[in-house]
Amino acid sequence: MFVLSCRQDGSPRATHQQDVASEHVLALAGKPLPDRFEVVALADRLAVEAVKAPTKEQAAALVKRAAALRLRLFRVFHGESDGHEAIALLERAVEASSGKEACLLALEKAALAGELARDPTVSSREIQAVAARWHDPACGKQAEEMLASLGGYQTRSGFPSTIGTAMARTQAPTSAPVEEVVASPDPPATGSASILAVEPYGDKESARIVVRLSSPASFRVGTAQAVKGGPGHRVYVDLDRTRAGKHRRELAVGGLVERVRLGPHEGGTRVVLDLKQKAIRRVFYLPEPFRVVIDVSTHPLGEAPVNGKGQRQLSRVALDPGHGGSDPGATGPTGLQEKDVTLDIAHRAASVLARELQISTLVTRDRDEYVALEERTARANAYNADLFISIHCNASESGAAHGIQTYVLDTTSDEIAARVAARENHASFTQAGPDVTRLLSNLRLAHNGTRSTHLAELLQRAAVASLAEKFPGISDQGVKTAGFYVLVGAQMPAVLFETSFISNPIEEERLKTADYRQRIADAIVNAIRAYRDGF
Repeated sequence: MFVLSCRQDGSPRATHQQDVASEHVLALAGKPLPDRFEVVALADRLAVEAVKAPTKEQAAALVKRAAALRLRLFRVFHGESDGHEAIALLERAVEASSGKEACLLALEKAALAGELARDPTVSSREIQAVAARWHDPACGKQAEEMLASLGGYQTRSGFPSTIGTAMARTQAPTSAPVEEVVASPDPPATGSASILAVEPYGDKESARIVVRLSSPASFRVGTAQAVKGGPGHRVYVDLDRTRAGKHRRELAVGGLVERVRLGPHEGGTRVVLDLKQKAIRRVFYLPEPFRVVIDVSTHPLGEAPVNGKGQRQLSRVALDPGHGGSDPGATGPTGLQEKDVTLDIAHRAASVLARELQISTLVTRDRDEYVALEERTARANAYNADLFISIHCNASESGAAHGIQTYVLDTTSDEIAARVAARENHASFTQAGPDVTRLLSNLRLAHNGTRSTHLAELLQRAAVASLAEKFPGISDQGVKTAGFYVLVGAQMPAVLFETSFISNPIEEERLKTADYRQRIADAIVNAIRAYRDGF
């Protein structure tokens, strides 16, 4: 119970119980958390004491500490209940505060709301509401920065956007277009393909537009100057023998790409990207299911922008847990599923990165859900990540294969690597082999090859060292190259990490244990630390 005593000047003073609780909270700052239930109990006690606090200032201080504890629990253990409790406590803290402090707390709540909803437009909407409610200049600037950081996510597939109702017909460019034919599949002998979806992922400097079709279609790519008074530049893709059907003819994107428009063109469909400025383009297709991917960027594709010193500080990392949802990945002899292992390892690594290295982490899927391969890299690009690590479990037809491998993107004729790529790309081996080779050769990728290989080598060494310390017989399978679609278009050093062979009975049993998974997560952290520190 909150009982007051008085100082010599007659002002209220908290009891020893509250003082101890506050000191305990301060003692936790910057240190590993104790048992989760102990922290929950402490947060709850602070929240209860806040209700009984004699002054608004004391109530605000107590509830802010409780919110900070719940938020930290959410960051470490990723429990949604902790996230929702943190939001409720932040709301109470806002009510108990005023001015700039209340505004900043409201912004923190808005950001967390979008994170919990897995929908950045929730954050965007709430941040704008906060900015409209408070008029503090410093808080307003913070709101602007937060909204700018969300720009790359605001029109992700399934997200609401400010799309006009007008169904604009694609206009022919008034200036002579520059057109070329890119690597294109052989279309069916008869019939036409339907456009099933157009999915935009964009930010200020780059964007990816994915056009999903019901069957393969040949296509041509061109660029043209805008009509007078229109956007600054255009990229278009003509899809032969296709129809848009009832699909929306215009999509607002934002950032580099203002909008995407669809219209009939010479028996097919023209997809037009209206750009704010001239940009480099790259267009390719992915099989099974068939998609045409349009990448545009203000800087060379596959090369991340750097600072004036030619370096980029490592502050953001994208961890990509392989598979998920309807795609379980590989399954072990006793039923262990790859999608569950990779998600757990990613969460473990993200917690350590935040706690020990103060590195912000994007986990491309935060739960058991399906995320398309091309969307994973697009999310990492929009997050402006400095590194991209896709986490997987290896598998082979033979249960005897074992060990750790790390892959970087490259064209390859190695049949084993091609089979691994076919499995991870969700394509048949016969389809993935020639398609991957043709795709990568045609793109002439500048994919941070040297830096990706260096990261892969660090990760490989760290994983072998971390696991061999306790588990005998760890096999170092080395760094290899293969054609992984998930790495295509990454604007940062990117690797695919095959943690162990889930098809091997011994390694499957190890992957079931928390100790083995934690050691793999620690290896990821150690490799990132070494990369950051220049080793």
